[in-house]
Amino acid sequence: MKRIVVILLSLLVIITGGLVGCSNQPKTNIVSKSSDSSEMPGKEAAFPRTYIDSKGNKISIEKQPQRIAMVAFPLVDTMFALNAPPVAAPQVTVMSQWDSLKPYLAANSLIDLGSQTSINLEKLLDVEPELIIGTRYNDEIYDELSKIAPVVLLDTQPLSLDWRSVPREIAKVIGKEQDAEARIAQLEWLIVQSRDKLLPYQEETFAFLALADKGSFGIFGKQNYPAYFDDQSGLGLHAPNGYPERTGRISLERLAELNPDHIFLMKVPGIEKKLEDLKGNSIWSALQAVKGGHVYFVDRSGFTVGIVATEYGVKSVVKTLAK
Repeated sequence: MKRIVVILLSLLVIITGGLVGCSNQPKTNIVSKSSDSSEMPGKEAAFPRTYIDSKGNKISIEKQPQRIAMVAFPLVDTMFALNAPPVAAPQVTVMSQWDSLKPYLAANSLIDLGSQTSINLEKLLDVEPELIIGTRYNDEIYDELSKIAPVVLLDTQPLSLDWRSVPREIAKVIGKEQDAEARIAQLEWLIVQSRDKLLPYQEETFAFLALADKGSFGIFGKQNYPAYFDDQSGLGLHAPNGYPERTGRISLERLAELNPDHIFLMKVPGIEKKLEDLKGNSIWSALQAVKGGHVYFVDRSGFTVGIVATEYGVKSVVKTLAK
């Protein structure tokens, strides 16, 4: 379990640096690759187009790509949100365990390109992608990737500061601007409705954590998770004084100094046993959230970046608190 948390937290640092609503809430559509491509808005944006990526490369895209391969797995979420399921991605086995992506992966068969840090280039070649999308952390294999298909590398660290930026940027590449704005509007609506349900918690503080071991936690920063903390684009949850802006790691002693009223813990295999072991720790037991019975589990989906993950996280938080 510790290894799972450390790996996931490391990747998130790299990438970032009950249902809510009423009867007229917009529904999320699960789109599969079998969808008629004529219904996948390519009319909205002209092709060919040129996109300048984070490396400064000018990528000429002659027509709206249909066979897109991802080489950064957190971006897969956004592709599903844009009704553009990719043909291949790394870490598919890992993603299949995330609650937010289960319905999408059930509807779409993705070729697994293996580990995020060791992309299987032979498999990638076999799927014959028309376009490859990754992040600047795929730079080391850029030359190999560019021999297979045109490559776009995004700098997701600044984009992650606003959950709306990644879908908008990818939409510019693949001609899905209308899909992006529709899905953004849907999630904005959900967040506005959700804020009202959380009004009783305006004076309380929150922390989002991953339990690495007895003396260490991953802590998810305010800048990296605006959907939870930002009072304009997110739920506006309050963090304790001194809560970090960026995702990182803290000790149990540092967590005691923050002493949040509520803790949301990433749920991964074995977390219940680790939490049981912590009960004998006097520092942990003295935390305000622990004494008040306000320690909650959230599936790892809620700690990843993307519209689908953000929607899942918002719904999970509200469902937990607004009982």
